[in-house]
Amino acid sequence: MKKGFFGAAMLALALAATPALAKGPGKYAVKGTNAGDKSDYSGTATLTKTGENTWRLVSVIGSDKFEGYGIGDDDIIAVTYSGGGNTAVALYVVQADGSYSGVWAFKGDTKVSIETLTPK
Repeated sequence: MKKGFFGAAMLALALAATPALAKGPGKYAVKGTNAGDKSDYSGTATLTKTGENTWRLVSVIGSDKFEGYGIGDDDIIAVTYSGGGNTAVALYVVQADGSYSGVWAFKGDTKVSIETLTPK
């Protein structure tokens, strides 16, 4: 991963963030692309607020379940995941339509994958 790409991706996510009607706790459809092999994936996610600025995010992708815990407000949430024998870190930024655009990487990855959470 190049530092410039990650910085540009974070800036693009932050600039695209605007207040949304349907954001925060709820059920979401997940769509993403793995950076390593460019494969697409889809699934579901449930976002739960556990405290003032703490979150739980459970994603089910195929037969894999990833449990995440994070910090942030309704607009930006940083999450650490575990599941399927892996750990990962992700950053989600709310979009105008109430979806979240995210970037994530498994421990040891050298590229950042992208993901969208769309309210159901």
